[in-house]
Amino acid sequence: MLVGGVLLAACSSAEHSSAFRSGEASEQEAPAGGGNTTFNPSDAGATDKAANAGLCGVVTDNCSPDDDGRSTPPYGALACATPPDDDTGAGGSLGCRIAKNGGGVAPKCDAADPRGVDGVSCSSGSECAPGFDCVESDKGAVCRRYCCAGSCASQSSQNGGPTFCDIRKLVDPSLAQHKAPVCMPIKTCKLLREDECGDKETCAVVNDGGDTGCVPTGNAKAGAMCNDEHCDRGLTCLGSPGDRRCYKLCRVEGADCGSGQTCITGSVFQDTTVGVCK
Repeated sequence: MLVGGVLLAACSSAEHSSAFRSGEASEQEAPAGGGNTTFNPSDAGATDKAANAGLCGVVTDNCSPDDDGRSTPPYGALACATPPDDDTGAGGSLGCRIAKNGGGVAPKCDAADPRGVDGVSCSSGSECAPGFDCVESDKGAVCRRYCCAGSCASQSSQNGGPTFCDIRKLVDPSLAQHKAPVCMPIKTCKLLREDECGDKETCAVVNDGGDTGCVPTGNAKAGAMCNDEHCDRGLTCLGSPGDRRCYKLCRVEGADCGSGQTCITGSVFQDTTVGVCK
């Protein structure tokens, strides 16, 4: 996921932190310059665009779902949204959204409603502002900002809190439950404290800064890829863009890991008493 995430996603290189990668030797400190810590397109870097391409269908001759009319530089001939003329934060009546394209998906210009910003209830993407789409959530369908480029670093939720890039199902029957990377509010929690999240959620690392949050519990088991699937309870998604895997969370001084494994922590963990089994 999206470990928490998104993200497929990528943010500024200044946000990069170390992350465990598949096949990496066990170390007490993860190597510097690691890739995205979470599968959720989680704020990792420009290289995450390629990891998100399969979900967003982003190609050079299409508009960008991330475009809300404020892009710098502007998307020019490929733009759908126009610069906003008020304080709504969204452009005109057209927005770029993921759409069905033969046997796959590709972004295209579609109807948009500038009032449909973060957290607004919706029943389809056309009720969301440019740069946003309608996705499933635990509180019903709501508009969330795309993060096909991976970055949610500068995007706040409707309550002004931080967000992270995660994958969520689009509310669009024609796309057959297709998932997209979107900026989700961070619901803070402590790792290995499952009572702090909902019944269908688990606490995981959600970005390269080591922030933790509640994410949907998925079906991916330890060692499985989590580029477009959330990990099971008690796991977190770490790795480089396109090669994120689920790891079992553990206590460094505990006995949570199986035979032949050790609980390893690193700079991606703000609480270094917690790590992953490797």
